Amino acid sequence: MPVGLVLDGKVYRDNIDMTCQGFFNIFQDQEWKTTTTAASPADFISVFQELGKTNNDILCILVSKALTATQESAYLARKITRLDINSKLNIEIIDSRSSAGALGFMVLEAARAAKAGKSMEEIKQIVQDMSTRVIYLSSIETLKYLIRTGRAFRGAAIGDMMNIKPIIGFIDDSGYIEVIARVRGKENAIPKLVDMIKDYADIKKPLHINFHYSNCKEDAEHLQKLVTARYKCSEVFLTEYSPVMVSTTGPMCGLSFYS
Repeated sequence: MPVGLVLDGKVYRDNIDMTCQGFFNIFQDQEWKTTTTAASPADFISVFQELGKTNNDILCILVSKALTATQESAYLARKITRLDINSKLNIEIIDSRSSAGALGFMVLEAARAAKAGKSMEEIKQIVQDMSTRVIYLSSIETLKYLIRTGRAFRGAAIGDMMNIKPIIGFIDDSGYIEVIARVRGKENAIPKLVDMIKDYADIKKPLHINFHYSNCKEDAEHLQKLVTARYKCSEVFLTEYSPVMVSTTGPMCGLSFYS
């Protein structure tokens, strides 16, 4: 369910009306401040109604409610859909307490469980268990975007001049993104991400891992090469950030993983 990116007064549906590369092409040299909009109740109603024609159970797994009002739209849409179609339609809404590939892994495992014939309660339990295990980490290339949008931490301007690269992420199930580490120079950020994996996963077990990139796929490919050489991986993905994901932070390279 795409959220909206507001750029120069125009709303773009995330990764539908604009790609990540398209965003950087028009934004990096401009002074516009971007904002985002939550997915609308109407968007959810349309999907719920269509699915409700052939299904009694719908599981809706959403980005952390600490980041967006999208969940409020989903709850309102559920109420309206139940009144319009079938009061017995079971629509379950889960706060993933995460985003990016970490959320993607929860959705993927839920889909696999559904395909295997698991019940709604069993699938919900799988997702809730994963929300405490899946980790997301990302290195921000520059602090100028955070400074421009007024979301930078104290001392960010000095940090940018000193070539400080913060590493942010979701490392628990609080739903809040945190600054976890700071390194100097891009050349140190990727090795730091590689090393941090052992702090948040049981590396005796194979890793499921998703590498993320914005405007430099080569960085993610380099990160993937380092990680797969050091850790045993059973499932590997390489995916691009969406425009909304980088509209505040600017260029990033990151990874989502669990064991």
